[in-house]
Formats: sequence, structure tokens, C-alpha cells
Amino acid sequence: MSRHIYTLKKPAGWHKELWREALPLGNGLTGALIPGMIGTECITLNRHDLWEGGAECKIPDVSDTIRAMQDAINRGDFASANRENLGAALQQKGGATPIACPHPLGWLEIAFAPEKLFKDYRRGLNMQTGEAFLDFSVDGCRYRRTAFVSRDADVFVMRMTADRPFQATYSLRLYNGVSECKPHPDGIYLASAEGYSAARVQFLGDCTVTIKENSLCVCGSDYTVLVRCASHGSDCSLDHVSGKTYEQLLYEHTALHQPLYDSVSIELADDAAFDATNEQLLVQAYEDQACAALLERLWRFGRYLFISAASEHGNPVPLYGIWHGDHHLAWSQYVANENVEITYWHAMAGGLCYAIPPLLRYYTARLAKLRECARSIYGTRGIWISAYTAPDSFGASVPVAVILNWTGCAGWLCRHFWEYYLYTGDVQLLSEEILPFMHEAALFYLDFAQKDGDYISLAPSVSPENTPDKAPGVVARNATMDFAILKELLTNLLSGMEITGMYTDEGEQFADLLAKIPPYMINEDGAIKEWMDESIKDNYHHRHLSHIYPVFPGNEVNAHGQPELFEAFKQAVRLRKLGAQSGWSLAHMASIYARMGEGERSMECLDVMTKSVIMDSLLTTHNDWRRMGITLEWEGEAFVQLDANFGIVNALQEMLFCAQKGALSILPALPKRLASGALRGIVFPEGKVDIAWDRDGRVTLTVHATRALDTDVLLRGNKVCHLTLEAGESRTLSL
Repeated sequence: MSRHIYTLKKPAGWHKELWREALPLGNGLTGALIPGMIGTECITLNRHDLWEGGAECKIPDVSDTIRAMQDAINRGDFASANRENLGAALQQKGGATPIACPHPLGWLEIAFAPEKLFKDYRRGLNMQTGEAFLDFSVDGCRYRRTAFVSRDADVFVMRMTADRPFQATYSLRLYNGVSECKPHPDGIYLASAEGYSAARVQFLGDCTVTIKENSLCVCGSDYTVLVRCASHGSDCSLDHVSGKTYEQLLYEHTALHQPLYDSVSIELADDAAFDATNEQLLVQAYEDQACAALLERLWRFGRYLFISAASEHGNPVPLYGIWHGDHHLAWSQYVANENVEITYWHAMAGGLCYAIPPLLRYYTARLAKLRECARSIYGTRGIWISAYTAPDSFGASVPVAVILNWTGCAGWLCRHFWEYYLYTGDVQLLSEEILPFMHEAALFYLDFAQKDGDYISLAPSVSPENTPDKAPGVVARNATMDFAILKELLTNLLSGMEITGMYTDEGEQFADLLAKIPPYMINEDGAIKEWMDESIKDNYHHRHLSHIYPVFPGNEVNAHGQPELFEAFKQAVRLRKLGAQSGWSLAHMASIYARMGEGERSMECLDVMTKSVIMDSLLTTHNDWRRMGITLEWEGEAFVQLDANFGIVNALQEMLFCAQKGALSILPALPKRLASGALRGIVFPEGKVDIAWDRDGRVTLTVHATRALDTDVLLRGNKVCHLTLEAGESRTLSL
């Protein structure tokens, strides 16, 4: 079996929510979930832009509430500051924004009546081609389905084959009501009453099609099913694929999908190890630990999911990707106090830079609304972004203190946009969109920051989504993350000003603000304080690790430059309680430990995940539904959250390679379990690297420079050489 293919021995089995364990297909615009049933298959169809329940409303001026909170905080009265309810003030004045939720487009149902008991069941996914398959036999007849969502034609394509002709009945229903249902011999057409969504089904090949009430009865032994999904008046025609075979459509699709998937490769196990099914690998991990084959499969699957959910022409990737198997799912929006960011951490190093501009434009397209939020809620210039947004909901949605009083969203997003510039060198995008967005984010702080002796103070200040120990609420001041984000934002903004010549007349103001950021603080346990205020006590029983930002995802603090401070960040992570963690926070912690050079601790986080939050489909959940005590419990629920899938991708990449200013770190956190392997094509701003290592300690490094390169090379944290290359030059080193 290929390392690019995963298989399962059973169909989806999550009671009443079969979509959780379905095979996900997608092209960033259209998604499909295939549970793998024989008798009655129900394939969920999605479109990236189908959301409901959102609305924009004018934001009333409630900045007096912020000023009252600041006054209370400045006199040390945190109880009064937390009683000042910003959400209530907005609701009283009609300014709370309803938040939209995504929902399925509809369902394609296939009914088949086998005459005898099935056997030899297998289903699986070829991640390299984006093709799902289902095989089984009945009474000596072999049946096979294969399917993909074309990245080229934006069509769901499925081939049905068997050793002899068989009969199946197809029906199609839409999520939000149907005004029109026209079954006819070449397919079914459905459209919603509002022209909101539509789908067309067509059958090609050696088959006969007859109408049976509102469904189609199809008989044949080898035919193709085409489904075109449409939303908001987009084209529902299948004319552009007329006359094309399944093989032609698959070839055109893989020509676009496969280069993205293959742009970076990790090989951690021998080929034979990939004969194991998902169930077998997960049972092994549950009984002992995750093997190298499972870790590689999780890395490949996470990349596959991201590629299948991200299009240059669609929305950015939300928490469920484009696989909304139900409606009104929890946390299904863009949650940018962690979850949006973890989704994209791996993208640039993983050669998937194409996915960043849609994320940038999702926010820059709403600058007017974001300015209104800053002005009316906080009384400042610049922009303020709620941690919760949806395409139709960019105001003050989710009116709770932990969201409304957090100010770091715009600044944290700027990290991704600046990183995109560093990797691509796209000065035009930097000048036209990235730097103006960063400037707006920084303007907010010029008005929001308060003088506090020689330094500045930030209040109200929230460390997502934690509450200080024995405190009256989440509202505090001087969250370490807020200052780390501000320091990074201002540093990069000043660099951008030098590169572009923009905003130079304001440079002195921003440089002065940067100089007045206070130093990080260490608490009585030798750990970095989560709030830079002596009166506020740390709370270690929480899933967020926001205050580790200067080490990861930032790169301000490292072992070589600030060893004492770096050790305090390490201590802060060690003190976090295991039972308070979630799927995504374990992936986050794994990335932190990898950045800290602690490969065994990073691997331990991934082991916990394989025992607690990974389903047979390899999709991840927020917490352990089996309630084994190694993650937090959440009111008996275990919501799907794909950010943990993407976080695993990043954690494994961080174990094997990290590029920081002036250094390429090779195998910085290699755990013993990954004693041999290869990494090919991993990207850094000036080029790419290939790494191969074996059990005898031999390491081969090949560096391909796309720009002039002058850097140190570190192996497992120790400098081994200095490397200088010209653009276009490559060099291979034995380390």
C-alpha cells in the first residue's frame, strides 16, 4: 500500500453524525463527505460560501464602558472592571452582531439493495490524488466506487463499477428548501426558493436512467456520476465537462492537486508500515504510543485537508474546513484568538503560500467595518477585530468579555501576512495590502496604550481565554501576549516602512511606542508570568498558551540570545495541567516544545492526541469523547475541530526543521522514535532544504537558495557551519 493512501475496514460509525468519520474531498470551493455505506449512502455536499444567520449592524458608541474599565483597573479594582459589561452595553444599544454559521448545501443519497451479505469491505483515501474509494463484494461480484472533487472543473465526480450490471436509486435534497425538482433521464436539477443554492446531477457511460417519483433509477456496470454544486447564483451547468471521461477529469484534477500535495514530503517509516489501516494504527497508539507510520499519515492527512479546503478563489479555511456535516455547529466560524492562526502555521514552510492571500483579503475587504469597531467600542483610530467573525458578521459578535475585551486579534494576524512577504518577497502586495493593514493595527495601540511611568500599560487586557488565579473575571491588564504581539507588530511595521518608504512621517511615534514596552516578568515559580503585573497571579489550569508567544509562534526569544528568559518560558509550559488541555492546545503545545528543542515532550503531546482526540477518519475533536481524563471535558460533547489536524502538521515540521533569523536549524527536536527519515522541499524565506538522517547518526543536508543566503547551520541546536550561497545555487553537506 502507498504511503499516500489510508484505508479503513469499516464505514463511518459515529451514531447520528456519520459525517464525522466520512472521507473528506474538496477543492476549496466544493466539499464532499463520503461515509462509505453500502445499502443507503448519504454523501454530504458543501460550498465554501453558504452561511446563514449573520447580519451587520451599526456599532453604537460604547467607548465610555472601556474608559470606565480602564479607570477601575488603574486603581486596582479588577472586580469593578469585570462588572463593566461591554457586551451588555452593546446589546442595550442594538450593536451586538449576530454571528453566521456555515451549513451543508445538501445530500446525494444512493440506495442499493444487495441480495446477499457483503464481505471484503474496504474504503480509503488517496491523498496524493484526492480520490476516495469504496470496495466490497456480494455473492462473488466485486463493487467499487471512486470519487473526487475536481480542482479544475469544480465538479464532484464519482465512478460506479461492478462485475455485472446493478441497480441503484439516486435522490438529491438541499438544505434550505426546494422550489424546483426536475428529475429527467440525464439527471436531476434542484434549486432553492431564493436562488441561494442549487445542484445538478448527470450520469455518463453505459447505463440506463429512468424516473422514479423524485429520484432516478440507474442500472449499469460502469458509469460516472457528475454533481455540480452552486451557491449565490454561480454556474450550475455541466457543459464544461461534457464528453469527458472519469479518467480525463481525474487527470486534469490531479495536475493541480498533486503538485500542492507533493511540494513538501516527509518520510518517517518504511513502505510496508503503510499496509496498516487507520484502525490498526490508532489501536496500537491507544495501547502504547504512536508509531512513525501513524505520525507520517497524520502529517500527510493534515496537509491533504488543508489543500482540499483552501482555494485561491474561496474563503479562508474555517474550523470545519468545507465539511459542514450539520448546521449550527459549535465554533464553526473564524475564531482568531488561536484557531485561525494554528490552521495556517504550517502553510509557508510547507510550500502552500497560495492560501495566505485569501486570508489577508478576508480581513482587508472589511476595513471600514473594522475601523468602526475600533472607533465605537474602544474610542481609537485604527482597527479592532473580534476573535469571532464570519463572512456576513464582522462586528461585535459573541458579546462576552473574553472576546470583546481582547485586543490582539489584528496584530496576531499581521504575523501571517508579514511572514508571507518574507517568504515570497512580494513588495507589491506588501505595499498595497499588507503594510496598510499593519499600519491600521498599530494605530489602534497609539491611542489605546496608556502611560505607566517609563513604560506603557494595556488595559483592559485578556490572555485568551484564561482567567487569573482567584480573580473576579478575565478582564485584567498587561497580558504578556498583548505586549509580545505589539512588539512584533511594531518591529515588522518599522521594517516595512524602510522597505516601502510608506508612513515614514509616523515612524518616530511607532518607534517610541516600541521602546516603552515593559520587559517580560518571571513569577515565583520561575515561569514567565501570563500577566505582566505583580498583583495578578497565574492560573496554570488552562488550555491556552498565549503567553508563550515570544518563543512560539513568534521568534523573539530563543536559547542562544536569552537563555534565562528562555528557561522561564519552558517552565511556564511545564506547569500547564494535562487535564486542562484540548485537541488543538495539545498540538499547540507540541509545536512549542519542538521550538524549544524538546522533541520527547513534543512527541508526548502527540501521543496524548492519538489516545484522545483522533477519530478513525483521522479528523480531530476538541476533547476526548471517551472521558479518560487526559483532556478537558466539555459538557459531554466532543466537537470536531480541524485546527488540531493542522497543528500536528506544524509540530512535526518544527521537530525536523526551523528557520529563524540568521540560522537554519536542522533536526532541532528530533525524538528517538523518528531515528531515521527524510524531509524534502521544506521552505524558508531564502530557499528550500532537503534533509535525510539515519539510525547511525548520519545527516545529509541539501540547501537550495532562491535568494542570496548567508546563515549559520545548526544541527540539534549546535552550530556546525556557516553557509553562504548565491541565488540559484545549491549545496549538499554531510553533518
